[in-house]
Amino acid sequence: MPSFLNARFAKNKLIYTFGTMILFFMLFDGIMSYLLPLVISEHGFSKTIVGIILATSAIAGAFFDFAIYKIFKKVFYRRLFTIMFLVSFTYIFTIWSANAIVLYLAAMAMWGFYYDLKNFGTLDFMSRHSPKRELSSNFGILQVFQSIGYLLAPLIAGFVITDIVRWQPFVLATVFLSVSLFFFIILLIEARRKKQNTFKEHSGKKFSEEFALWEKVGKAILPVLFLAIIATMFDSFFFTIGPLLAETLPIEPFDGIFMFAYFLPPLIMGGLVGKITKKIGEKKTALTGLLVGAGILSTMMLFKNAFVLVLVVFFASCFTCLMMPVIQSIYAKCIRETPKHKKEVQELGDFFGNIGYIIGPLAAGVLADKLGNTAAFSALGIIGIGFAVILFVVMPKKVRVSTK
Repeated sequence: MPSFLNARFAKNKLIYTFGTMILFFMLFDGIMSYLLPLVISEHGFSKTIVGIILATSAIAGAFFDFAIYKIFKKVFYRRLFTIMFLVSFTYIFTIWSANAIVLYLAAMAMWGFYYDLKNFGTLDFMSRHSPKRELSSNFGILQVFQSIGYLLAPLIAGFVITDIVRWQPFVLATVFLSVSLFFFIILLIEARRKKQNTFKEHSGKKFSEEFALWEKVGKAILPVLFLAIIATMFDSFFFTIGPLLAETLPIEPFDGIFMFAYFLPPLIMGGLVGKITKKIGEKKTALTGLLVGAGILSTMMLFKNAFVLVLVVFFASCFTCLMMPVIQSIYAKCIRETPKHKKEVQELGDFFGNIGYIIGPLAAGVLADKLGNTAAFSALGIIGIGFAVILFVVMPKKVRVSTK
């Protein structure tokens, strides 16, 4: 390995270990996410009902956003990730054995719970172990690992799923989750030898006091919170009807290539996010990505050829994938600059993200039933263009939370 790569790896070894843990976790989550709408559809439910069921995961997550500091007096990534793994193993078994809508709803609550644990744990880990000036770059690196997992998951799932969903994808998901757990243990061992940033732990407050803080911090980062809604809405939209559209394309056994095209760009662009934001700023990076990506996606209903549709998704995702690293970087900078508001930034960021995960599946299901799968994606692109224009006007170049 060249000396400069050795030096970079040594400097960011902890980040790469964490990234590897996330990679295998995303393989597990990606396979389960791919098969879930297929399994629900096999029970005879419409796309609208599929969207409603999937949206309940975000409703559970939104509730957890404001309960986390009541449940855990000390929010530390070690504890959060430990519980995340326990819930994830239970989630696999629940989906495997589900034969009624009640069990699917219970599984969705677990999904929302463990995904919020991942998000809170990730933000806590990155805030503790990343220098301020390297936050965007490190989040970009993390997105690369996450994207590799989500990139490979639909391809793997597409190969093992034939006419109906059988036991094979469930076994694969369990194996990948176990490997992720193994790297988590390695991470804990390595982290003990590293210096980390410390934060004052949250002390209990009355609801009125907490609401006042949510309002104060929320006003300061409101445009970023709305951008988070759009980013997660795009993501959940693809998760809801992407696999359903993929299974109708005449490209078997490569059905997973449709979702592959959506997840590949973050892998390519993740390492470039830091350089792009340093040159044109975080606001222009995120909003230009949304505007151009949504514009490309809006043309999807004009095409019928399967490979052209895959290319449209790929090029659209090349731009829309720039949003999330910027959003996460802004959150982490707010925490570093005003550590006393760490709790509020985490809660609001994840809560608004969950709003997108509620709206996305609901909109995807309804639009797919009314317009068809392909036209539904075009409608999503048109919506994205509108929000990009609005945010270009109202979003400040830099977001700061007052220390007063």
